[in-house]
Amino acid sequence: MRIRYLSHSCFEIRNKKTLLIDPFFTGNPLAPRYTGRPDLVLATHEHSDHADSAFLAEAGVPIVCTASCKVGKAHVMRVGEKETIEGIGVEMIGASHQRPPASPSPLAAGYIIEIDGKRIAHLGDTYIEGVKPLRDIDVLLIPIGGYYTMNVDEAVQALKIIKPKLAIPMHYDTFPQIKADPNEFRRKAEREGFKVRVMKIGEEIEV
Repeated sequence: MRIRYLSHSCFEIRNKKTLLIDPFFTGNPLAPRYTGRPDLVLATHEHSDHADSAFLAEAGVPIVCTASCKVGKAHVMRVGEKETIEGIGVEMIGASHQRPPASPSPLAAGYIIEIDGKRIAHLGDTYIEGVKPLRDIDVLLIPIGGYYTMNVDEAVQALKIIKPKLAIPMHYDTFPQIKADPNEFRRKAEREGFKVRVMKIGEEIEV
């Protein structure tokens, strides 16, 4: 299974099927040109930097999202629900994205994805109070930028709650408000015994 980082909170996960999480290409100066053909798209919530309406309108594939996402072909899930979609195990998990200055998103969520026997958790946009223990997470995609989400120090605390085998930071540097140093997060997390991989935009790794 391969994971490719496409900036902000957007990742492509590929094995026999291709999964895209939180597409944000329109108006994103950091996003590479995306030519992939996903079989399934997951959006954690309705904000445009996680649910790119122009992209989703043309996706032509099932789009898993919360009820707050107004998109065609929506496959609405609720926190706690688990389904197998396009052969991919998808569980929607809770997030907390209502603390100012974030625009209130009471239905904001994250996902646990099961592919090839691996469990990948994408936390979406969440503050630390939305982080709960998760079982057997192989890869954790975790926001670190602060302001609209957890900051670096809170993200390290989140690792202590979830205890993933590998953490990959996301949701930083796209806007001035969320400037953060992913290597500071890596250093602090490694001092606590966690493994972190800082991915360059466009980089792909195998897990």
